[in-house]
Amino acid sequence: MRVISIDVGLNNFVVVTNNIGKEPILIRGKQIKSQNQWYNKRIMPIKAQLDISSCDEKEKQRLNRKISSLAEATISKIFVFFENVSDWIIAYCRDNRIDEVLIGAYEIKEKENFISIPFQHFYSLVETKCKYHNIKYTLVDEKYTSGTSFFDDEPPTRIYYNKKRRVYKHLWRCNNGDYINADVNDSYQIMRKAHPEFFKNGITGYLSSPRVVDINKKKEM
Repeated sequence: MRVISIDVGLNNFVVVTNNIGKEPILIRGKQIKSQNQWYNKRIMPIKAQLDISSCDEKEKQRLNRKISSLAEATISKIFVFFENVSDWIIAYCRDNRIDEVLIGAYEIKEKENFISIPFQHFYSLVETKCKYHNIKYTLVDEKYTSGTSFFDDEPPTRIYYNKKRRVYKHLWRCNNGDYINADVNDSYQIMRKAHPEFFKNGITGYLSSPRVVDINKKKEM
């Protein structure tokens, strides 16, 4: 079975690993962050006006409509980004004859004054497109995947869990002192959790260094 495994995040929006000997792929989430920053910058002065006690009800309604309009514009641009990334994933699957897409169930803590990121929409896009192209779609519980070490051949279980090895948000230290991309580690551990049988003979052939892909460059597969 030919499989890809997807770790979803914010700074690194998706990291895609595979069991076919190809390098991991990283697509950054800077477009989401920049849209959130734009939204935050625009609504701060509006909220300041709303906080003014002399602001009458008609003015409050106008300002709230303005905030809603900015939120809609931000969400619309994020949806376009989601659409492009999901298209890239499906094209990658078709080009590489992938049978199954594994994706980690991601949760994010919302920040005040930032637009709520509709991650569920992205999951729905990937699932729908997988079904259309007859690719199996599997949502995987991420528990223990971010605190166990793929390249130390550890299963994602509580007994091996030690998140202190995540020395930086996106940097993982293996037990031998080697450093790898932490999201690549997480993505592989999602795969191991779903298909432990892939690793009965160890992890030889699984690559650690990701290639960053700009999804606007359609030929980059």
